[in-house]
Amino acid sequence: MFEPVADLAWESGRAKAFGEEMLSLWSELLDRLPELPVAGRATAPEVRAAVDREIPNEPLPTDEIVSLLRTITFDHTTKVGHPGFMAYITGPGTIPGAAADLLAAALNQNVGGWRLSPAASEIELHLGRWFAGRLGLPPSAGGYVTSGGAMASFVALKAARDSRAGWPVRELGMRAGPPLTFYASDQVHDVNTRAADMLGMGREAVRIVASDDQRRMRVESLRAAITRDIRHGNKPIAVIATAGSVSTGAIDPLNDIADVCAEFDLWLHVDGSYGGVAAMTETLRPLFRGVERADSIAIDAHKWLYTPHSSGMIVVRDMQSLANAFAIEPSYLYEEKVASGRGTDLFALGPQFSRGFNALKIWVSLLAHGWSAYERRIAHDVALARYLHQRAAAHDELEAFGDEPSLSIACFRFVPRELRDDASAERYLNRLNEALMMELQLGGEVFPSNAVIDGRFALRACIVNYRTEVAQMDKLIDQALTKGRALHAQWDPTGAL
Repeated sequence: MFEPVADLAWESGRAKAFGEEMLSLWSELLDRLPELPVAGRATAPEVRAAVDREIPNEPLPTDEIVSLLRTITFDHTTKVGHPGFMAYITGPGTIPGAAADLLAAALNQNVGGWRLSPAASEIELHLGRWFAGRLGLPPSAGGYVTSGGAMASFVALKAARDSRAGWPVRELGMRAGPPLTFYASDQVHDVNTRAADMLGMGREAVRIVASDDQRRMRVESLRAAITRDIRHGNKPIAVIATAGSVSTGAIDPLNDIADVCAEFDLWLHVDGSYGGVAAMTETLRPLFRGVERADSIAIDAHKWLYTPHSSGMIVVRDMQSLANAFAIEPSYLYEEKVASGRGTDLFALGPQFSRGFNALKIWVSLLAHGWSAYERRIAHDVALARYLHQRAAAHDELEAFGDEPSLSIACFRFVPRELRDDASAERYLNRLNEALMMELQLGGEVFPSNAVIDGRFALRACIVNYRTEVAQMDKLIDQALTKGRALHAQWDPTGAL
């Protein structure tokens, strides 16, 4: 006779008490967030010593676990929701989304199979259709949630390869036909070349096309590269257009690229991991004319929809293209769909078999805030980036890069007055601004990242944070000047401290 083994089966009262401890930490974080440093100065060994714990044989007391989580929360976590965080392209996480994540974990749905996740599967498919509709795609379009833009682009480019190769590449592999080629501008995100590597095509299969002075793909160079590959016996199959580059927010001429794709029967993939959400808004949609002609679009909700990680999105013009690229029929998953009345199994539309309910945090956030709030905030982010650009351009110790931002990225650098227009000082200015960025990040009040633009190291602010306001733009300018001057006073322009 077996005795029950119920050590892991906490009853609801104990679960609620433990959950309330987590809720208390979260509430305190929200209250204290503006006054906390964006990031700490602890080194990797120091963080490791503070948070590593041996896994015990017997349970730790709850107060000891909470104490450890407090250390993690307040001492050794980069506060990406802090008003001063403006680095990379990382959103702060929505509050409804965080709460929804708790429920998603509690429900523990495997959204690979509809029978294991009926509501979750339908919500995710509904979201995919909604994204597609906002982007102007036809009723055949849809999509689903991925871990991020990298996976979304991988899924899209596999669908492109399998659709345009001209032979059954899933069965016969890459050796059964001529070399296949993709095309992308020199501003393309590296995850796309890595996708070509993962697809067995190799990174060099992505032909890099020159961009213009606005960092937009040169369409005439694209057409020339395609023609050259055809002449050499290669088979062009897809163009990867960028809708919001990671360095400056540049947007390729999507409509002109779509014309080229139509001319050569190529798949058009739009990497909108950053800018794709802006294409869904009324005010910014005109910048993305032609996105509605794409075969696939990658979007990151955890960027400019502010949703908690991880929540990317793959949207395709025809959902059947995903089934063609990924469908399998395991014998142990027998089901008669007509008899059962069950819906689409998402495992058959992508590389993941086991899939969490990541759509819930996106969906609940949209329900709780309403789309109009997103429209207003996204437009506000762009206005803040333009304000920052204008402030940098107006100061004689700062150099703003490029024209006024189209999206929410602004780049500038500190240039001592006596070195302005001194071409021989470029190496020194790069080293000075590299050190300045680290000083700003370690200072705890503002946290920019960097871009390298035409060989020049720039401070880069990307505003995808609903807590960031004009005060943080002013603080970034003021601290860049104060810290930049202090560093320059310690340095010899020949390059030595």
